[in-house]
Amino acid sequence: MRFIYCLKQMGESDVTRFLRERARAAYQIVDAHLAKTPFMVGGRLTIADLSLAGYVYMPEDTGLVLSEFRHVEAWKVRIQEMPGWKHPYDLMPKDFG
Repeated sequence: MRFIYCLKQMGESDVTRFLRERARAAYQIVDAHLAKTPFMVGGRLTIADLSLAGYVYMPEDTGLVLSEFRHVEAWKVRIQEMPGWKHPYDLMPKDFG
């Protein structure tokens, strides 16, 4: 989705529409899965959640209405409630110099 954001700055194209629809399809699959379980694999946070979570916390404009994926949004809240949780941007280095 971050790739879509970069492409979108160059203007809407068949490529950005294609990638957005792929992202929408992925969100739909994850949302349907999370309708049946609190985390990606069973009832607790695992590496599966952590490897996927970074993608859903980025606020770039992808053209998706994330509120449509209510189970993904609830999952994000459950992850944020974990002890020691930090937003992905907070984990990135601030000083490269």
